[in-house]
Amino acid sequence: MKNRTIVASLVLLIVLFVTVTAILPRAGLQATQLENTYMQRVFNQSKVTNVDITMNPKDLKTILDNPLDEKMVQANVVIDGVKVDGIGMRTKGNMTLRSVAQMEDSDRYSFKLDFDYYNDDQKLYGLKKLNLNNNYSDPSQMREYLSYALMEKMGIPTPGYSYMYVTINGQEWGLYLGVEAIEETYLQRNFTDSTGDLYKPDGTGSDLKWISDKMKDYSGLNLKSDTNSDQKDMMKLLDVINNGGNLEDVADVDEMLRYFAANTALVNLDSYQGNLKHNYYLYEKDGKFSVLPWDYNMAFGGYGVGGGGGGGGMPEGMPGQNGQNNNAQDDKPAGKENAQNQAAAGGNQADAKAGQNRQNAANEQAAGQGNQKRGGGMGGGMGGDMAANFLSENNINFSITTPVSGTSLEERPLLKALLSKDEYKEKFNKYLKEIADEYFTEDNMLSMTTSISSLISSYVEKDPTSFYTPDQFKEGVSGDKSLVKFATERAESIKMQLSGELVVEADTSGGMGFGGGQFNNGQNADNGQMPAMPDGMQLPEGMQLPEGMQPPEGMQMPDGQNGQMGQGRGNRGAGGFPGGGGPGGGFPGGMPGMGGANIQPGATGKYTTQDIIIAAIFLVLLIAALIFALTFKRRRVPRSKTSGEEPSLMNGKEIDQ
Repeated sequence: MKNRTIVASLVLLIVLFVTVTAILPRAGLQATQLENTYMQRVFNQSKVTNVDITMNPKDLKTILDNPLDEKMVQANVVIDGVKVDGIGMRTKGNMTLRSVAQMEDSDRYSFKLDFDYYNDDQKLYGLKKLNLNNNYSDPSQMREYLSYALMEKMGIPTPGYSYMYVTINGQEWGLYLGVEAIEETYLQRNFTDSTGDLYKPDGTGSDLKWISDKMKDYSGLNLKSDTNSDQKDMMKLLDVINNGGNLEDVADVDEMLRYFAANTALVNLDSYQGNLKHNYYLYEKDGKFSVLPWDYNMAFGGYGVGGGGGGGGMPEGMPGQNGQNNNAQDDKPAGKENAQNQAAAGGNQADAKAGQNRQNAANEQAAGQGNQKRGGGMGGGMGGDMAANFLSENNINFSITTPVSGTSLEERPLLKALLSKDEYKEKFNKYLKEIADEYFTEDNMLSMTTSISSLISSYVEKDPTSFYTPDQFKEGVSGDKSLVKFATERAESIKMQLSGELVVEADTSGGMGFGGGQFNNGQNADNGQMPAMPDGMQLPEGMQLPEGMQPPEGMQMPDGQNGQMGQGRGNRGAGGFPGGGGPGGGFPGGMPGMGGANIQPGATGKYTTQDIIIAAIFLVLLIAALIFALTFKRRRVPRSKTSGEEPSLMNGKEIDQ
């Protein structure tokens, strides 16, 4: 009987232990399902979500006075009525951040909200990080939204996104686009295995060209996930695309073809396909990589062919490749160095020079906007509004056969490997035709832009910090200067290029944009020559012309033309898609209404601190029970001396009385 009792107790304890440690944390009374509702509750595309941030005024002054530090400060936030205390908040961005930092009268930075920065278990409906993008260089306020919608329709794993109206300490900061950060929760939502290697390329090696078989030589391939990874899968990818091999062994080929087809149709050149070779992620799952979309405020030709703004402005990052990674680490702020020093601090001389070039362009772009007021748009300066000439012929006729700008396919080996095989090229063209025939139609695009306009126009009207006027916003919705116009003309160009009626030579100059488009009757769409600078135009002191560009006759170059800019003010004083959801039903998701729910630190495939503590307690109890069972000695009942009775027997065995 004793043995049966011990065995039963042990079995009960083991069952209890397994239940608590294995089942409850994952089931969590359906905690995972309840918690990971941020796509419906945070990124509700049928409304503009209110985001009200509060913080110590001294902390706010710190980040506004020193925006390039990207220093994380503590704040509280209420998102659509749900409060989260003790979050991290900082400024974010690259060229956009520097440009706004140069403005005399604008503090409209993009921000990152980090819900679990101070508390590992804190989330908002499962969401850990939220980016608030300021729609810089986008009078339509729609470029990024429409781009993500297209990516989503093409089956590309896309971050959550929706419009949000932001206030800070009770002051209206304006209309932003909220975008989900690409990290753990995004991976869990989009992939069956979220434990693979995640990279954010930016800098040396972000073009994916072969350097060596040592990962340390690819300093721009920034590993954002498991820092203990041996990264052997990345080395395999680099080896195959540069030195030959079976691409399907190391890449999700079809996903990549869909991504590059959408990116090409959107003429999104502030990306791997442009001269800066950034603004994309790579995720490895089971040894195969996917390309993940990121940062689309310069899509629809906003970053023009050849590397210039809108096809006619001064190139961002001219004239070379991107410099070192300028993304601040949350736990290592960039510090209070000026923008030039930050950009030029790359790992080698070439990258440092490229980073400086990139900074020069950003500073020049911003300097021209220095005294803009609401209602004045982003005019002025050498390039003026970088997106002003997005309807240029060079953008509309961006090549689909050699879909790169300011570089060459040889310099972009991943894209070259994809387009070198006839089977893959045929699929790529098929996806382009699908976009042209179904998504870039006038009816579809007009329906979408009209729906978005009806949703956000009242917020645009009252936005006190907008870079553009309400009239400029309306121009982007419909008419001859709209995104609708761009899409329909771009669709026509794609179909003509596919049929062979239009042949376009890619611009690989790395300078100002030019097209090289030629119809089969021999008439050039462009003379293919590097455009000259306008007569009488003066370069700002210290700025360098792009390679191959000649100043007008008689133009005097300023002193110090070594690529160095003036100090600037790096740190400054304060101043027809499916789903049925979204505005007008034209966008993905079919987002349901907001519900009253609280913040949960539940399980999303990982054990929380609370889970570990509970498991440890039960493990201790189990060990204690085992020790007790093994050392327990039954107390024998002595024979009665008076009665002389023997202890009771049952089935020949002695039992306790």
